[in-house]
Amino acid sequence: MNYTHMPYLPSDFRYQWGEFQRDWRTGTASSMKARNRSWTGCSRIWRSIPPHQATMRWCGFFRRKEAPSIYRARSCATAGDVSKISADPACNLSAPPKEIAGEGRMNLAGVPAFYGAFERKTCVAELRPPVGGTVVSGEFKLTGSIKVLDFGRFESADLGPEPSFFESNYFEKRGRRQFLKYLHNLITVPVLPGSERNYLTSQAVAEYLATHCKPRIAGLIFKSVQAPMGNNIVLFSHVACAPTPTFWSVDGAMGVTGAKPSSGSCIEYVADSLVYHDVRYVAHETADEPLSEDKTYVQTGVRVGILTTPDECHCRGRTRQGL
Repeated sequence: MNYTHMPYLPSDFRYQWGEFQRDWRTGTASSMKARNRSWTGCSRIWRSIPPHQATMRWCGFFRRKEAPSIYRARSCATAGDVSKISADPACNLSAPPKEIAGEGRMNLAGVPAFYGAFERKTCVAELRPPVGGTVVSGEFKLTGSIKVLDFGRFESADLGPEPSFFESNYFEKRGRRQFLKYLHNLITVPVLPGSERNYLTSQAVAEYLATHCKPRIAGLIFKSVQAPMGNNIVLFSHVACAPTPTFWSVDGAMGVTGAKPSSGSCIEYVADSLVYHDVRYVAHETADEPLSEDKTYVQTGVRVGILTTPDECHCRGRTRQGL
């Protein structure tokens, strides 16, 4: 008797992921109720990974002396911007303070994070500079050993032998295996400028991992959207930013709390590593397909799909405009 593997039903992990996305997007990032609900959903997904696998197989342990260089870049609109960076690259290329930290793929606005890449060209490409634009990049190195979660390892992870169809939890095991390999793509979906709200899901995952993983991890490694062969790294604020001291004064007594003399960032700028990039051209790779002229189209995630024909819309008493 022969058996054939069928696609697993989206009743477990993808269904939970869908619930997690909906809870986070329909709530507000500042709503404690929405956060707790989202954390519960994220926890349901993540706790299915055995702890020893999450910490040993899929984490990269970077020792200070063996760690690769990390490159970080900024776009410069004027010569003044270039001069500002060159005057103090350690400060102006590092993670921004929380007062001016904007939102990114793995952080909410007001939550500092250090984004970098393991190749200089990758960190420049991630900025999506226009032709004629200017970018300045610098090299950074770790000052201590850190542990980061490498999403790329999910795609090639050895999860052991395929589960038997006769196991009672066959669909759960098979669904988990496929979902973990799919997860890296989910959190690196391209996001267009002005559509930063689509970062909400990856921001929620990153915040959960930054605060709930035991032992605590310092950051994440994920593939570049702009450079297919490149990899990015994000270091969370608790390791990428020096703690900010808080000064207080009560009845004439003064003090400072929140920072220790020995505390600081785990990453530092490498002197004389600045490079000025003058963008001469930008290469594009496209997926092309014929486009019908009598169809109405709607946005489905990052793709555009056919909704129906205009005549069909009018027949139903509704009029819809194409994008």
